[in-house]
Amino acid sequence: MKTFFKVINQGTPFGVTKQDGTTLNKCQIVLQEFGGKYENSYVCNLIGNSALLKFYPGDLILAALTFKHNEYQGKFYQDINVQDIVSFTSH
Repeated sequence: MKTFFKVINQGTPFGVTKQDGTTLNKCQIVLQEFGGKYENSYVCNLIGNSALLKFYPGDLILAALTFKHNEYQGKFYQDINVQDIVSFTSH
């Protein structure tokens, strides 16, 4: 999914250790579609260098999201990752 979003919130980046022992940065960002306060919103993962970018509530961004599921101990979880992100708001 590629579309414009409004930033609702962004969490603090933290390190995640991959299976090969390397560490990468990760944080969560909440994005909402345009159209009003009841539009669809998504809790997404920013991974790698993108997690170090700082976005503020109300920022206008263009993002490409990927959706996939993971299974852990017999339960399924939805993962939404930000593949690419561009901000149209300058601070």
